[in-house]
Amino acid sequence: MRERAARILNLVADRYVRTARPVPSATVAAELDVSSATVRSAFGVLEDEGLLHQPHTSSGRIPTALGFRRYADAFLPPEPLPPIALAVLQRRLAGAHGDALLQQLAQVAAELSGYAVVVRVPTDPHVHALEIHLSLLHARALLAVVVLANGLVRQVRVDVDPSPDDEVLGSAERHLRQLTLPVTEVPHALAALAAQAEPELARTLRAIHDAWPAVAPPRVVSAGLSNVLNEPEARDPAFVRLVVERVERPATTGPLDDGLCLDWDQGLAAVATRWSDGLDGTLTLVGPARLRYGRALQVVGGVAQALRDGPTPA
Repeated sequence: MRERAARILNLVADRYVRTARPVPSATVAAELDVSSATVRSAFGVLEDEGLLHQPHTSSGRIPTALGFRRYADAFLPPEPLPPIALAVLQRRLAGAHGDALLQQLAQVAAELSGYAVVVRVPTDPHVHALEIHLSLLHARALLAVVVLANGLVRQVRVDVDPSPDDEVLGSAERHLRQLTLPVTEVPHALAALAAQAEPELARTLRAIHDAWPAVAPPRVVSAGLSNVLNEPEARDPAFVRLVVERVERPATTGPLDDGLCLDWDQGLAAVATRWSDGLDGTLTLVGPARLRYGRALQVVGGVAQALRDGPTPA
């Protein structure tokens, strides 16, 4: 019975992944060449164990989050990406650094998987600000472009009314060239510079000081949201809201295997990996709980492998 129940769970999950429809006992019975009564008995066991549930009276069954967790076990560790797909991935990432690397990671993983992908790099308090450039946005604001040592570039709006003239702007940039410091130390240095500067320059430096917290938040890049919004589940506005929230605030729990993490939340599934390539971050693939787990795990694992191995020889 235990072996049959496991087979029925996998069959229900597999068919639900492909059809997005609850799976009736008659379908499973025909597939296994057993009676519908036998399948209904197994359904009862699987429901008692929290692995299947019946979304509507008289409908078939679909897996619960725990049921999908059991189903996903069959795909761990994931199969490697096919050589052609891995080569494409490596070529797309070759030579990319900083923001360009994050964008390529998100885009190519979304293309290969067919789901939404979020790449997140947390704030590193020790990363240095290498350059800070100022330009006039309009009469009451500047744009500060901050180049970080890890290759990321942050653009920060600086509200200062009225905006400084060209002479003060040039003087502020000359002072900022001195600040090749960790990002967390820049505000203190800006305050010290402002305390010794003439009034107009001091006003500009204080405005940059006040805007500086915008440099610190994690860098988040996403791609492929439309992939998930094309899934049948997106007919439900609550599902759409959940997807958008998850893409905007990615989070994963519980390492499973080979550095991969999986979790489920209200009809969503997420697969993630941590990676390091000068930057340290996470890549999270987001889709409905009815995820194509084999492919999703292949892609996320393949990204980690491509970053670890580097580009293929030309």
